[in-house]
Parts: sequence; structure tokens; C-alpha cells
Amino acid sequence: MKTKARFVLPLLSVLLLTASCSDLNLQKDLYGDWWPVHAAGSRSNDVFSATWDGDLGIHGDIVVTYVNKTNSSLNYEDKLYYPMLSFSKKRNAFCTVSIASLGDMKAGRYLKFEVKDGKVFFEKTNDSGKGTGEFGEGQDLTFLQDDVVRIGKVTYERYAYFKSKHPEVFKPLAEKGFDLETPPIIFVYDD
Repeated sequence: MKTKARFVLPLLSVLLLTASCSDLNLQKDLYGDWWPVHAAGSRSNDVFSATWDGDLGIHGDIVVTYVNKTNSSLNYEDKLYYPMLSFSKKRNAFCTVSIASLGDMKAGRYLKFEVKDGKVFFEKTNDSGKGTGEFGEGQDLTFLQDDVVRIGKVTYERYAYFKSKHPEVFKPLAEKGFDLETPPIIFVYDD
């Protein structure tokens, strides 16, 4: 019995260390700014339902068609916006930023996040938008490339990579004097 324990305990230690190192590497890879480019999802209430899976517009937007559950000829369209994510290494926190347009970004607030078992967990907020210290349900975290990550059902591109793919949008802004090395975002810091 002692012989088995000598082999099993070190093996378990190595497996736990490997898993925590993997999560630490995923967390380090997340630091920076991420622009939403593709999303899938669904919504439903008592009257209407909608599903979508497609590329997002330049502002993180997608047009979703809501269909009446009892009469499919009744429907309406609405535009959904997915926020940009910014993960801070210094504060070990994240911020969501609503993208209504490139020149009009809503100020964000940094909240805690953690990576565990290949999932990212985001801090919950109270009614006033401040962090509660509790974490929500984890979302799957998968790097598709160095500059492309999928979090849950949303795919993001690193801001610099996204910007390099869309010179038609960013070049005119740069010519007007906008500093576009980092996204034009105002962050609210809470200590």
C-alpha cells in the first residue's frame, strides 16, 4: 500500500500543477483588448424567440429577427451589440466596453475575473454596477489562434489584429488625428 502511495501522490501533484499552469497561461494570454467579431445566441420570452449565429458588424453589432411563437408571420428585427473586453494585467481585472460607434464608447468599470479548468469566470455586479466579489457561471475559453479567442459563444480578435484587418475604418480616423494604438476607451477604476 505504501508503494502505491509513493507513486500516486506525486502523480496527482504533477497533474494538479499542470492544470493550474495551463489556466495561468490562458489567463496571461487574455491580457489586452479584445474586439467581438462573431456571436451565436438565443433569446426567448412568452411571445417572441430568436436565434442567431453570424459575423458581427464593425461595431460588434448583429441584426436579430424575433419571431412570434404562435404566428411566425409576425416578426421584428432588432440590433444587438456585443461589448469589447479588456483584460488588465496590472489590476488582474476585466472591463466590458459597449461599442455604439468607434467615436462613442461607453465608459467601463473594471471587475475581477479568474481562469479555472479552461473556463473564464466573471465577477457579478450589484444594481449599481459595482463588483460583488462573487463569480458567475464559467464560460468556455478557447484560443483559436494567437490573436483570436472564443469565450462562451462569442469570438473576439485582439484589438491590434482587428484594426490591421480593417484599414478602411481606422485609416481615416488616424488621418484626422485620432490615436488608435489603443481603443478610445475611458475606464472607471474602483479601489
